[in-house]
Amino acid sequence: MKLLNVELTHEDGKDFAAWSNTGEVPAAEAVERLIRVLAETRKTMEPAFAETLPLLIKDPPQVDGAAWQWSIEADGSLVLNLRHPGLGWLGFRMRDVDLFHENLANVLEQRNALQGELRPPAA
Repeated sequence: MKLLNVELTHEDGKDFAAWSNTGEVPAAEAVERLIRVLAETRKTMEPAFAETLPLLIKDPPQVDGAAWQWSIEADGSLVLNLRHPGLGWLGFRMRDVDLFHENLANVLEQRNALQGELRPPAA
C-alpha cells in the first residue's frame, strides 16, 4: 500500500518537496513516518554523521521556545528529551550521568565567563 510519494527538487539554491501525484500536502502522521524511515536509513549510510560537533556549523538551527524533559531509567542512565518544532521529540540516553553533569557544568562556566567578557564595564 502506497502511503506517500515525495519528490525532492532543488531550484534557485533552495530545496523543495513535491507531494504525491495530487500535489496536496500529506497528513502530519505520514510525514512523521517518512522522517522516521529516512532517519533509520541515514544511520546506515556513509559517511556517518561526525561523532563530535563541528566547531563551525554552516546553518545552525534556531529553535525558539524549545521544550525539554528528562527521566532516570532503571539502569541509572539519564534520558534527555528535546522538542524540535519540525522533528518532534528527540531522546538522548546518557549512561554516565556524572560525566553529563560535569560537561554541563563546564559549558555553564564557559558561558558565564564569556558573558563577563562581553559585558560593558560598569560606570
